Amino acid sequence: FFFCNCTYSYQIRVPDPPSASSSSSSLLCSALKSNSSTLVPASSTRGPQRGGILPSQLHAMSAAAPNSCRLVRETTARVAAAATRCTIDADAVQKVVGGMTRETVHNMLGPREFDADGSLHFCDPADPDLTTRYLLAVDAINFCFWPDHDAIRPPGLELRGGTVGSSDMKDGTLATQGLEYEHVAGGLKRAVERDRGVLDADRLALIDGPALRALLGWPRPLPLEEERARLIREVGAGLAANFGGSAVALVQAAGGHAPTLVDLVMRTFPGFRDAVIDPRDGRQVYLCKRAQIFVGDVWGCFQGAGLGNFGASIGELTMFADYRVPVVLRGMGIMRYDSALAAMVDSSTLIAAGSAEELEIRACTVQAVEQMKSSLRARLAREPELAAGVDTGGPGVTSVAIDWFLWNEGEAMRDQSPPHHRTLTVFY
Repeated sequence: FFFCNCTYSYQIRVPDPPSASSSSSSLLCSALKSNSSTLVPASSTRGPQRGGILPSQLHAMSAAAPNSCRLVRETTARVAAAATRCTIDADAVQKVVGGMTRETVHNMLGPREFDADGSLHFCDPADPDLTTRYLLAVDAINFCFWPDHDAIRPPGLELRGGTVGSSDMKDGTLATQGLEYEHVAGGLKRAVERDRGVLDADRLALIDGPALRALLGWPRPLPLEEERARLIREVGAGLAANFGGSAVALVQAAGGHAPTLVDLVMRTFPGFRDAVIDPRDGRQVYLCKRAQIFVGDVWGCFQGAGLGNFGASIGELTMFADYRVPVVLRGMGIMRYDSALAAMVDSSTLIAAGSAEELEIRACTVQAVEQMKSSLRARLAREPELAAGVDTGGPGVTSVAIDWFLWNEGEAMRDQSPPHHRTLTVFY
C-alpha cells in the first residue's frame, strides 16, 4: 500500500504481522532489523494515489506497532528500580520542583527552552527542508565531545566538569577550546549559511572525516571522526534511498505523531538505534537519545507549529540520556552515586559502554526526569496560576522541556561543575 505527502509518495513494504504473543521488545527489534519493512520512493507526483494512505493516517496504521518511547520509559524504570550504584532521591525531586519559579515553570510548558535566544541553530521558516536536514545532521553527530578536551589539555591541568573551559586557557581560539555541542551546531549553521546545498543528501552520502572536520571549521581531528563521518553518510544515503532526499518527507511520514517519528528515524538510520543489553539479566534496555532529541529539536525549532506540530504526542518522549544532565541532577541532590561509582566519575575514570555503571546512570537519569515531570504536573494541579497565559491546548509539562532546562543549567556551569561520567560511545 501507499501513503503520500504534498511532494512525494512512498510505498511501504510491510512484513507479515507477528504473532500476538510476541513481546514489545521483540517486535521493535524485528521492525528495526527487518529488510522487508522499508520505505521506497513510489513516484514524485503530487497528491494521493488511488488507494493511497495519507501521512495523517499513518499513526492509525501503526497503532499496534511497538512504541520505542514507551520502551525507553518501561525498560529504564526496570533498571532504576533494581539499581544499587545510582539512586533517585524522591524528596529532593519534590524540593527542586517545589522551588521552581513561575518563570521557570512557564518556560517548561512548551518549546520555549529550545535555543531561547535563537543564536545557536540554523532555522529558516521559508526552507523547512533545509532546516530539518540541518537538525538531522547535527543530531547524527551529537555525541562524545569530551575526548577532544583531553587532546588539548596542558600537562598538569585538572579538569572541572570533565572539560577544558575557556577560562582555563590563555586565549579563546578554537585551537585552545575543547569541542562542545555549540561548535557542532554553530559550525554546521555557518556552513549552511555559506552554501545552502552543503547538506544535500547526495553530498552528505559522500563525506569523509577530513571533509566533515572542514565543514565544521574544526582545527584538528574530531573525536571518533570516522564514526561521525559514517553516520553523516548514513543520513544522506537514508534520505536519498527512502525519502527522495527530503527531511520534510521523513517528518511528514510520521503523520504528526512524535513516537512514530522516533521509530521511523531508527528504522531508516541504524546509527540512531541506542539500546543496550543489561549485563545483569541479559534483557534489552532502550535509551534512544539521538532519535528522540531530533524529534524534540524539530518541535522546538518550529515552536510546535507547522512541521513541528506533534500535538500531545510530544509528551510521550522521555529526556535524552547524556552525560551533562546527570551532573546537574547530582548537584541538585536528585541523583546519588554510591562511593565506588562516585569515585569513578569524580576521577574521570573511563566507564565502559554497556556496563552496569553506565546503564544505571542513564536509566536513573531518565527516571529522575519522569519523577520531576509527575511532580511538576501535581504542582500545577495545586497551583493552576503557574500556567496563566499558556495555551491550555498545548502538551503541558514534557520531559523534553525539562531536559532542555536541565541541560541549559549544566551548560551554564560546566566550567565550574564536577566531572561528568566518561563513556566512549556514539550514542551520546
